[in-house]
Amino acid sequence: MKDTFKDFAKKILALAVAFGLITGLVEGALLFGLHHFNLLTWRLQNRAIWYETLWIAPLVDVILFSLAGFVLALVGFPLRKKIPINRFGLFVFSFLAVFDWIFIVLFGRISLLPILILAAGASVQLFNMLSKREQGIERKLQNGLKWLAGAGIAVFVVVQGAGWMNESIKTSQLRDNADAPNVIVIVVDTLRADHLSSYGYERETSPFIDQLAAEGVRFENAISPSSWTQPSHASMLTGRYTYEHQAETRPLDDTYPTIGEVLQAQGYRTGAFSANTLFFTRRQGFGRGFLHFEDNYQSAPDAFFNSSLYGYLFDYYGLRKAFNYEGVPTRRLAPEINRSALRWIDRSDQPFFVFINYFDVHDPYTPPEPYLSKYGQTQGGLINGFLERYHPDLTPEQLQSEIDAYDGSINYVDDQIKDLFAELESRGGLENTIVIITADHGESLGEHGLLQHSASLYRQEIHVPLIVWGAGVPSAVVVDTPVSTTSLPVTILQLLNVNDGAFPSQPLTKLFGGSVPPGWAQPISEVAQFVGAAEQNPTTYGEMKSVVGDQLQYIVHEEYGEVLYNWRNDPQEQSNLANDPASATALKVFRSYLEELIGSPIFK
Repeated sequence: MKDTFKDFAKKILALAVAFGLITGLVEGALLFGLHHFNLLTWRLQNRAIWYETLWIAPLVDVILFSLAGFVLALVGFPLRKKIPINRFGLFVFSFLAVFDWIFIVLFGRISLLPILILAAGASVQLFNMLSKREQGIERKLQNGLKWLAGAGIAVFVVVQGAGWMNESIKTSQLRDNADAPNVIVIVVDTLRADHLSSYGYERETSPFIDQLAAEGVRFENAISPSSWTQPSHASMLTGRYTYEHQAETRPLDDTYPTIGEVLQAQGYRTGAFSANTLFFTRRQGFGRGFLHFEDNYQSAPDAFFNSSLYGYLFDYYGLRKAFNYEGVPTRRLAPEINRSALRWIDRSDQPFFVFINYFDVHDPYTPPEPYLSKYGQTQGGLINGFLERYHPDLTPEQLQSEIDAYDGSINYVDDQIKDLFAELESRGGLENTIVIITADHGESLGEHGLLQHSASLYRQEIHVPLIVWGAGVPSAVVVDTPVSTTSLPVTILQLLNVNDGAFPSQPLTKLFGGSVPPGWAQPISEVAQFVGAAEQNPTTYGEMKSVVGDQLQYIVHEEYGEVLYNWRNDPQEQSNLANDPASATALKVFRSYLEELIGSPIFK
């Protein structure tokens, strides 16, 4: 019987697919299980590992193993009488499988070379065991292929089907609330307030946001409860400070209700759309209260790079190290977020609560043209935390170039928010809608010798925009009193005339009339120690806490002690008043305020 290429390739590809399915199913279980118990090293722990990993890993491995099998068949067919290609393929697939599993367990604990040596040794042992029963093993793998494929399909159906069914069933059970206003919360990740035109910036970076600010309520001095994403989002959803919800060193748990849960109980469809697929995600505990949550897995590149081991290897060792790629291949841009949110909104006429996170202002600052070069000829991207360039040594010209690119990113997002509003208006979706625009934190751009965020609690990292616009919101109101974005949940309920009592913070609606209620709380901010970040960052050496008063900001560092600034007269916070004898009383008051609020000494 003539030995055809088709028959030869079919045999090798069947072996490849079987090994790919086995490798991927085990890989998915390893990644998910070790991630759940926090046993992965930090590089893998921060990947997009969630239930979808259980089916994405085998799908990716089947494709990659099949490609390897096709190459083997193509190269090996002319050599099949001289070289035992089938046995060689068995060894290759054994190595790829063993290397995959060993790498997951040991990466970050030992270097790549020992992992390769261990994988080679283990795969030789596996190959020797399998080759002794080569024909029997191949036959069993081929016969079991349909069962392996069935297992992979079953995992996909269970994981994806459970999510679809859960949303469908819970949506159908929502109580009737047809006349209720819609609510949209837009969080522009890493947007500092003082780079918006409406907050006094000399560049016109935000004409549309400025328009909304003029038509609604603008809070001149909104303060984020932290200087990085995870704890600040937890506070915006629960109405609690970090010392309460503790979602900085761990995912958000179910101790406190979220605004999504409360609004869902009021008959709202609830959806979240996150471009920050590192920290505002379901795996960080933020899915609670949302019937629909989109973070990772919205594109093939995202699924490949973020939720499969070989995708990670290609990203880390291929794109980054071999090809010097400096972009973010899985970055979700604002137009994608808009399309996703609008598709979901269009599914039903029920009132909705939508929570959006735009990531385009976050480093690396590389907006598309014409935004990148709008404020100066720049390439952007010198500051790039994804490449661990947390604090590159920049010349004044390079720093200004990064600021230009940052401002271009703001202008880009401003236009995307304008586009979102236009689409909603064309659907009649703005007539009865409340919109809140804010940020999770700001950004250091050279002040105090710092870059990025989570570096400190200086004003540039916690002063964020806060604009409330829409149905029932007064027009052309500016609130000067310092407020916390932790007040968002209770403020939303007040705007909806819902008296749930789930959130203890003060509703910002009390400030709409221009007066400040007696005993108005001063906003606090907290940030943990970040070991391994830039050596210039104060948070590298200890945690920090802050209180923003009507004129003064108090900051206390775990190791460095206290500083005090008059942020109104000294917005760049250059003059530390803590050593001035005249400030002794203020320091004592701030210290006591923090300790009474937290219920313990500031730092034990």
